[in-house]
Amino acid sequence: MKKVIVYGSPMCPDCVEAKKVLDAEGIRYGYVDVTAGMPHLKKFLALRDSRSEFDPVKEEGKIGIPCFVVDDKDVYIMLPEDLDVLR
Repeated sequence: MKKVIVYGSPMCPDCVEAKKVLDAEGIRYGYVDVTAGMPHLKKFLALRDSRSEFDPVKEEGKIGIPCFVVDDKDVYIMLPEDLDVLR
């Protein structure tokens, strides 16, 4: 089983929907609410600011959530079309 970490916020409609999809599909994941406290936000920002996958998102002035990190290496911004990459 893959290790899946989701960075998101309950204030983000895309994040709420992504969690519903993951739950419905039975995909296990850890969830980091970036709005729950400074340590969570700092962890996400360190990831976001060190990965080129976020460059287009940052150029659009967006935050980059929901963000899915699989096995500490693969990063997806938004829910992947192929959910098998999360299984």
